[in-house]
Amino acid sequence: MKPSPPRHRATAAVLALAAIVAGQSTTATAAARTVLTCHVATTADRPITFSPPLSTRTRPTRVTGTFRVTACTSPDHSANGLRSAVATMNGSGQAGCSGGSDITGTVTVVWYDAAGKRAGTSVVVPNQRAVNSYNPSDALLGGTVTRGPLAGTSMTGSATPTSDVTSCITRGLATVRGAGTVTFRR
Repeated sequence: MKPSPPRHRATAAVLALAAIVAGQSTTATAAARTVLTCHVATTADRPITFSPPLSTRTRPTRVTGTFRVTACTSPDHSANGLRSAVATMNGSGQAGCSGGSDITGTVTVVWYDAAGKRAGTSVVVPNQRAVNSYNPSDALLGGTVTRGPLAGTSMTGSATPTSDVTSCITRGLATVRGAGTVTFRR
């Protein structure tokens, strides 16, 4: 099999690193019931930020960012009261353009109902310590909701960059914007 070009590897790694706080989940099974599915996108004023910027060298990196969570639907109707949210990522790990490991941190999700009133706060923690992906479709957001609405569910999802990430290898990468979906399963 022919290796991926460096630009594609960098793109996939950036997607994976955008999920550094939430980790990567491969534990969802077909038997799991979908509780809630939502669209996610970084906010204009708070993209995913890497400090120091990602480079070809793996090093300790802090990751922060905010996702707007919208268009939530509950196929099993158990979470009908949750329609939107703001999710804030805050974490760290060993990171570079090619992947990340030793992931720690949390995602705090402030939920809102259909009327725009606050409906609670969830905390999501990573459920794996490494994110390594060379395929954007494999870069999954994931973790376990430990507190608040949806406690006990697993969160999985995917995001695609909406900003240019091709400079990661040549100039480094300090921020990235993206959009995708997230699903909570029990």
